[in-house]
Amino acid sequence: MKIKLILLLLSINLFISCADTVTDVGREATARPRIEQLALSNAIDLAFKDVDFAEVIGKKVFIETQALSKLDIQFINGYIAGLAIENNAVVVNSVEDADIKIFNIVKTSGTDDIERRIFTDKVRGEFNSVMSFVNLKTMKVIKTYEISGVADEVR
Repeated sequence: MKIKLILLLLSINLFISCADTVTDVGREATARPRIEQLALSNAIDLAFKDVDFAEVIGKKVFIETQALSKLDIQFINGYIAGLAIENNAVVVNSVEDADIKIFNIVKTSGTDDIERRIFTDKVRGEFNSVMSFVNLKTMKVIKTYEISGVADEVR
């Protein structure tokens, strides 16, 4: 009887210790699922919709982004470069070659599952940053934007 009780307790202990509900996602090494990418890129679109890139027209621009996570920095730099190019700027790879530096500090860039339903899930993408245009000849800030966007997607 004692042996059966001990075996039962050991079995329960083993079962409970293997039933961990926390998953290490490893975001720095892997891409987001499609629905998360959609939610975040829509949030980024909304965040940048009111930024005026008129200051970069015909100028050489260097772009620098700082963020808590390095996962999105290359995409965000590319996104900003695309907006600058749409406004006839020339994006350069060296700050020494630039007329204007676009300095972007990302406060939030990510996604969360915010609502679970029986058949669908709602995913929220959020992006917040402070972005400044700096004239590198005079070393003065031309304009600073506090930008943010939130977008929900259903999977």
